[in-house]
This record gives sequence, structure tokens and C-alpha cells, in this order.
Amino acid sequence: MSMDGKTLYELFNKIVDSHQMYFSLFGILYFNKIYSISNTNTLLFSEEICLLPYQSTLPKDQYYPFLLIDSNLGIPLEHLQKIFKQAHGIFMNLYVDRVQGYNDNKETIELVKQSTRCLLLLNPDLYTATNARKWIISNIISRYQSDNKFDITELIRLEIPIIRRVVELYPKNYYAWTHRHWIISLLPIDSSNSISLLDDELLNMEKWVRTNVSDHSGFHHRQLCLIKKSQFYNSTIANFLGISRDNLLNQLPVPENLSSTKTDHITLLWFNEIRLTRDLILRYPGHETLWYHLRFLSVIWKWLSSLGHIYPIESKNIEPYGDGDGENIMLNLWPDYENELKFSRYCILMNSDIDDEHIALQKRYAITYELWISELHGVSNNNIDSLISKLAEIAPESNYYLCRKSNFS
Repeated sequence: MSMDGKTLYELFNKIVDSHQMYFSLFGILYFNKIYSISNTNTLLFSEEICLLPYQSTLPKDQYYPFLLIDSNLGIPLEHLQKIFKQAHGIFMNLYVDRVQGYNDNKETIELVKQSTRCLLLLNPDLYTATNARKWIISNIISRYQSDNKFDITELIRLEIPIIRRVVELYPKNYYAWTHRHWIISLLPIDSSNSISLLDDELLNMEKWVRTNVSDHSGFHHRQLCLIKKSQFYNSTIANFLGISRDNLLNQLPVPENLSSTKTDHITLLWFNEIRLTRDLILRYPGHETLWYHLRFLSVIWKWLSSLGHIYPIESKNIEPYGDGDGENIMLNLWPDYENELKFSRYCILMNSDIDDEHIALQKRYAITYELWISELHGVSNNNIDSLISKLAEIAPESNYYLCRKSNFS
């Protein structure tokens, strides 16, 4: 029996609403593609949105024609367009009404929320739906923020998995990344629920950057999460992304007296991130995104040190990173200027006898990084000139080199 779009759409939302906790746990609507369904209900999965080609084999249960097993939801291919058209029709009618100035009551907000959720999960490139969800959240916050019982973290908890899944389906959707940044910025720094959500987001982003080492958007989002996590320990730490290196270091706020426990938390948070980044640089040579991230970390480390928030921690209180061989010793170096030089020079010399494009790029990025931290720490112009000469030998077209050369001419 054929089902109309309205019935399919309502059933889809009913499944999502009733299994919200499952989906949140796995990254909301952790759809898997089902390649085959036999009479014994054996499933083969791969991680992508699920389209079911064999409707005739589906069990006639309460979710028919969908197939729901644990946190995996299958959608028959022949019904996909019907569901999308129904959701799109509802959304566009509400969108037109909004432009004309309708009364944004609770029922309307719920309809927008359901339709945009469906649209984004079926077509993650629909940025209009992303903007609509931002409007929904802003509307709810403005209405209920004066209510002592209102918990914004619950709202964010339901939104993070949706936008996370959208980014996974379409990583180059910069509207989705921007929405994800905005959601994290809403987390209050005085809530234990916020810490739990942020830790989960940081864990998710660590998995992401390990498998997407050239993704600037992913690292940018991780930087925002790290800054937010730091604010839980020190509320004076501002969101300084977009501020120039010189302005950041020349306009230091008044240092805040922190307990040793909070200071240790801040130190370990950023030290572990530096170790992770070094590890990725050594594992995946020649990826400029990783070196840019290390630059960001070097500025933050110096900034926090200038504020008195970074203190050496006894080695017994730091869990070693790696197995202790020569390479892993590099990972665990305390990030002061001399040790940063050791790491960059290790990268320059590593496999230098191998004629490989990635190794050549690694050497270039390592020298450029050495230039960066040398200027950051106020090294003399003579040493800077020497590094520029080295960089010019292997990368005469380097933008950094050309910029420096024009300044000295």
C-alpha cells in the first residue's frame, strides 16, 4: 500500500522524537546505509544516510515502511522525495508567513523545528533551514531566559547532534560550521551540564581532526571549544579568535589569581592539545592546516603564560603521550621557545634524505613555524634573516618570505 508524503513525514518525526536519546548518544540520526536485507534480517552497514532499496522485505511493524534497529534508521528510497517535499512545503509556507509578520507562537516554532530538522538530515546543504533553526533557538531563549527553570543546555544538547550530523554528511557546508560555532558560544560557563556537553564535543572533534587533518573548519571549531573550556576555569579568558598576534600580546588583561587546581586544568588542556597537534604533524607530514593550528596554540600558550596561568607541572602528574621512543620524546617536550625549536628542527631533519613532496612541504612548514615562534619570542633580526634565507632556498615563492623581504627592502 502506497503511503502519502504527509503520513510518511509525520511517522519520520514521530520516530525521531521518540528516540531522541538514542540518536543523541550516537550523533542524532546516526543513519547507516543498508546494502542488503535478507529473510533473516541480516544487515550490512556503512556510515552514511540510509536508503533502503528493498521495501518488500521489511517487517510490518509500527515503524513500517521505515526500519529502526537500535540507533539505525533506514528510509526506503522510493519515499525519500515524498518526505522531503512534505517537509519543504511546510517550511516554505511558514517562511513566507514569517516574512509577512505572523505570530510566532509555540505551535509554529514546533513546525519550523520539525521541518528544518527533516530537511537538514535529508539535505545538509540547505543553509536556509540552518538559519531558521538559529532563529528558533534565539526565539526560545528570548522568551524563557527569565524563567529560573529554563535550562539552555537542554536546548543545546538537542541541537548539537543535529548540526554535527549535518557537518558529517557535508563537511564543506560552512553555514553548518558557523551554526555549530554559535551553538557552542551559547553554553553558560557556570553549568556542570555545559562542561559535559563541551567535553563530548571536544572528544567528537578530536576524532574528526584525526581523520580530517586538512580541514580548517574542523580545527577552527576545536579552537573555539578549547577557548570555551578554558573559560570554565578562568572567566577572563576572552574569545580572542580574529585578534592579531601583536594586539593580543600587547593588550593583556589584569591577571586573575587562580587556584593551583584551576591553573593545572588550563595548563593540561592546552599542553595536551599541543601534544596532539605535534603527533598529527609527525604522522601526516606536509599538511599546512596542522602547522597553522600549532601556530595558534603557540600564541595562546605565550598569552596564558604572560597572564600567569601556565606553570610547569610535575612530570608525575602528566600522563606520558606515546610509547617513549625518540619521536614521542618530541611530543612530550614542554612548549617553551627552545623546545619548540627542537620540534621544528626535528621535523626539518626527519626523512630529509627522501625525495617526497610531503617531506619537502614538511620542511618548508617547519622553517616557517620556526620563523613564527622566533618573532613571537622577540628573537633578533639577524636570526630571523637567517631563517628567511633558509626558507627562500626551498620556497622562493613563500608569501611569508616575500612579505618579510619587502619590509626589509
